[in-house]
Amino acid sequence: MTIAGSETRDVIERLYGAFLTGDSAGMLATMDDQVSIRFLGQVDAVGIEEARRFFAFAEVLLRDVSFQIERKVVDGEWAAVIWHETATTASGEPWANHGVDVIRVWDGKVCVLHESNDVRLVARHFPRYR
Repeated sequence: MTIAGSETRDVIERLYGAFLTGDSAGMLATMDDQVSIRFLGQVDAVGIEEARRFFAFAEVLLRDVSFQIERKVVDGEWAAVIWHETATTASGEPWANHGVDVIRVWDGKVCVLHESNDVRLVARHFPRYR
């Protein structure tokens, strides 16, 4: 079964809409119960409960976040979202990073969310998850 790109686009619009407003419950609502979450340098986890714990951990790492989506590329059930962000770390240091999120939508839910970014920055500025 081929997934229409419009369904994928709709789901990722809801995902990023929730992210940009700080609505982690809204983000989780877009995800499958067995979602695969991988943020390089931070987490590689499966399941909605692990995603919930990771998002709670991550939401206090940065403040005054300016997150800009540069481009969304959708091909059927897969999407790539290229982004950059600036912020202030919890310790007060300036933050700037860029990356790409690879997302798979299946049956109306995000089943894969893998983020690639500058892991050197992640290691330098963030505590280890767990």
